Amino acid sequence: MDMLKTSNLSLLAVPAYYVLSVIPHSYALNIATKGRPEKWDNTCPRSTTLKEKIKSQLSEAEYARYERAEACSANLFENLSLFASAVIVGNMAGLKNLNTFVGAYLGLRIIYAFAYIGISSSSASYIRSGLWVASFSLCFRVFVQASKVLGVKGL
Repeated sequence: MDMLKTSNLSLLAVPAYYVLSVIPHSYALNIATKGRPEKWDNTCPRSTTLKEKIKSQLSEAEYARYERAEACSANLFENLSLFASAVIVGNMAGLKNLNTFVGAYLGLRIIYAFAYIGISSSSASYIRSGLWVASFSLCFRVFVQASKVLGVKGL
């Protein structure tokens, strides 16, 4: 606990978030290979025919889960720049609550990943969307706080 009070863990959260972003893709590969990742053909992993090949080898439910895991990984990577920017700007401004921010953000994104992959109904998918809004709102909050500290007019 003392480490959290005395250390700025926010910069370490950026590579941790990167690793988090890779995990759903790894899970998708596990689904696509039916638990035998050594069978994955890595020669052209983004070919236009790959998804059709995978789809033909999986049940409809398995393929849907595979697609959600890949989409989850893509979304996590798409949001990496916002998160990393918030961490950098927060550090530039000397914000004191960055450990709390990164803990909350990473926690929300982990829950988001489970929701993204696990939720298969349209109505429940709004839970995932709510988690996404909550997580990016935390980043926006850091930008607003940093702009106040750094003297941006009008905020």
